Amino acid sequence: MLKRFFWVAIATVFLSFELFVNQAYALELDEGIRTVTANEAGDVITFSEKEAEKGKRLFNDTCAQCHAGGRTKTNPNVSLSLDTLNGAEPPRDNVVALIDYMKHPTSYDGEVDLTELHLSTARSDLFPEMRNLTEKDLKDIAGYMLIKPKIFPEWGSGKAYF
Repeated sequence: MLKRFFWVAIATVFLSFELFVNQAYALELDEGIRTVTANEAGDVITFSEKEAEKGKRLFNDTCAQCHAGGRTKTNPNVSLSLDTLNGAEPPRDNVVALIDYMKHPTSYDGEVDLTELHLSTARSDLFPEMRNLTEKDLKDIAGYMLIKPKIFPEWGSGKAYF
């Protein structure tokens, strides 16, 4: 009987505590974090928190199976870190360039067309994940990819070799 009373008391304290503690909300991103490079000219764009959250959801639904944590499963040398995106040819470290890549993917050096191998809107018949993505969806995904390294510096790290 004493044992049962003890467990009821513990449960009551725990549940009472839950009533007075605020729920955990998603991390609020300030404007500086949500501001990223828009194009090669260096213009900037500030995403709303809603757009950043949508970009995260779309990235996780569409891209994360191969790019979990900003890494690339099929080629560990090419990650989604800002340094790697900047080193691509052409550089992919801005929203416009990332949208272009999602439409017409090329190799890191820009020499080989990867439309048949990499998710793209150009071949949504091969990649149904891309079928319903709008231009706005691509913009939100690109924004998320550029915001993520600001809040998680390890984004894209973990190369196996180089």
